[in-house]
Amino acid sequence: MTGLKIIGGIILISCGALSGLYAARRIEQQTEFIRQYIIFLTQTETMISYCNADIIEILKGINSVPLMSPMISSCLDGMKRGKDFTSSWCGSAKELCSQKIISSADINMICSFSEGFGSLGADEEIGKIKLHRTMAEQRLSELQPETNTKKRLYRVVGTFCGAMAAAVII
Repeated sequence: MTGLKIIGGIILISCGALSGLYAARRIEQQTEFIRQYIIFLTQTETMISYCNADIIEILKGINSVPLMSPMISSCLDGMKRGKDFTSSWCGSAKELCSQKIISSADINMICSFSEGFGSLGADEEIGKIKLHRTMAEQRLSELQPETNTKKRLYRVVGTFCGAMAAAVII
C-alpha cells in the first residue's frame, strides 16, 4: 500500500512538472513566433528587392518559419477562395491567436503588415517592411525578459502544485 502511495505521489509531482513545462513552452512559442515573423519580413523584403515578386509568390517562397507555415497556408487558401490579402492574413493571425500560438497583444502588429500591402511601389513596400521589422524587433526585446521570468515561474509553480497535491493525498 505504501508503494502505491509513493508511485501515486511521483505521478502527481510529474504531472505538475509537465504542466509547468507545457505552460513554459507555450509562452516561449509566442516569443519564437515573433522571431520567425522578423525572418518572414526579411525574406519578404529580399524577394521584393531582387525578384519584384507579388504577394502570392512571396508567400509560396517563404521558408524557415515553421510557426508561420499554418498562417501562410491559411492565407493562401483564403486568397484562392477570393478573399483579399488583408482579410486572409488577419483571419489567419486571429486563428493562431485562438490556438495561443501568438498573443492577442501581437495581433495588431501582425495584421497591420497586410494593410495596403502590394498597393505601393517596391521602394515604399521595402520601407514599410523595415518599419514593421523594427516594431517586431522592439516587441521581441520587450518579450525576452518577460518570457524568461514566466518560463521559470511556470516550471516552479507546476512542480510545487504537483508536490502539494501529492502531499495532501498521501
